[in-house]
Amino acid sequence: MDILLRPWCDEDAPAFAEAVNDSLNTLLPWLLWAHPEFKSEEARRWFAVTQLMRENGRADELGIFSQEGRLLGGAGLRYSSEQTHHCSIGYWVRSSDQRQGIASQAVRYLVELAWQRPEREIVEILAVEDNVASRRVATRCGARFMGIAYGLIVLDSGPVNTAVYQFRRP
Repeated sequence: MDILLRPWCDEDAPAFAEAVNDSLNTLLPWLLWAHPEFKSEEARRWFAVTQLMRENGRADELGIFSQEGRLLGGAGLRYSSEQTHHCSIGYWVRSSDQRQGIASQAVRYLVELAWQRPEREIVEILAVEDNVASRRVATRCGARFMGIAYGLIVLDSGPVNTAVYQFRRP
């Protein structure tokens, strides 16, 4: 499936809320912001934050869409203010569209986007140790497994073991 990544806009809010609510079975264990009865207003607030982060050079958060315009998920790059050579990737795909290579396509796109900035040397993916699906995406895209670190991700239950993967500038 070919995908399109683009910045969020307010018109995406109902589809975003629908995708989150339809995907709670795969989002809830890993994403603190996902919750039952997620509303369009929450999505619009998130979109406003993503626009500010983009304007401030702190992140590029994008929606993942099918060529027909159906919202498939979200993915983004976060830029470290302390380490200008470093950034990280996050992603989620709605449950009904998982296992179709969508997250892998998004990760590859974001890695190429990161390399457009000459100061970027490392792109990192952090995944909860037990999040097999996210870890599989990192491996499939060619990220190098660096090890397990405690506390880089905090869930409702507290800090957890985090699998660290990296891409290095070619």
